[in-house]
Amino acid sequence: MTKQKVEQLEKRIEILLDWKDRLTELVGDSLSPYEKWCIEKELSREDQHFITNLCLLFSIHLHPDQEHPDVQKVKHNVMTLFDIKEIEMNFLCFEQFISDYQLKENPIFSWDARELLEKLNESGRSVQLKEVLLN
Repeated sequence: MTKQKVEQLEKRIEILLDWKDRLTELVGDSLSPYEKWCIEKELSREDQHFITNLCLLFSIHLHPDQEHPDVQKVKHNVMTLFDIKEIEMNFLCFEQFISDYQLKENPIFSWDARELLEKLNESGRSVQLKEVLLN
């Protein structure tokens, strides 16, 4: 890549980051703590889908009626998605899924599993999951 192309890319990145900051300031208070965290960590849609599916994988195991056919179906689907047979309901297992994903996908910033659970909780999402995994 030529020096000129590199400089153009650097300038585009700088401009896009500036626009990201401006847009974040404009919507500021309407964003949840989790949404702000996603912006700060520059999560892609795929990253956010992974987090949603991961939370579903763990949360479905907390459902009070594990024998209900709908629960069984969702459980089967998410376990198939993650290609697992069983899951340990603990923070270390949750954290390991995130670490494995980050090693595979190499996101821009690394994510802290505890911080992620806190931001979800502050946003009114995955409250029970956070209580179970962090207590």
